[in-house]
Amino acid sequence: MLDHGSEGHEGPGRNPAGESLPPTGDEQRHDQASLKELQRVRQIRVVKVLVALVILVILAIFVIGNSQRVPVDFVFGTHRARLIWVMVGCIVLGGIAGYLIGRPGRQVRFRHRAEHDRGKAGPEH
Repeated sequence: MLDHGSEGHEGPGRNPAGESLPPTGDEQRHDQASLKELQRVRQIRVVKVLVALVILVILAIFVIGNSQRVPVDFVFGTHRARLIWVMVGCIVLGGIAGYLIGRPGRQVRFRHRAEHDRGKAGPEH
């Protein structure tokens, strides 16, 4: 039978007997830096959650404050709707109109074409 003991199976942080070795100074500094980074990321996440909760509370108050029914005049008639839905509809329609007018893809192509034209002219010194 073969002996599969710990001899010759030294890994990082282990001595020949397989016992854990204390971390070196570099390892400790790396661990401390990693721990500080992890704590910083967690703190940022907590701040983001708190900001999201505050925004959610403000939004809930806004919805409750604007829940009364108002008349909305269309070209062919009048309809009564909750004010909040009228505002949401206006926001959505405004966003769509702004996107269609702005068309981010066109701006990128235009900038790319201008850079390409500059490249053809070559540097003039």
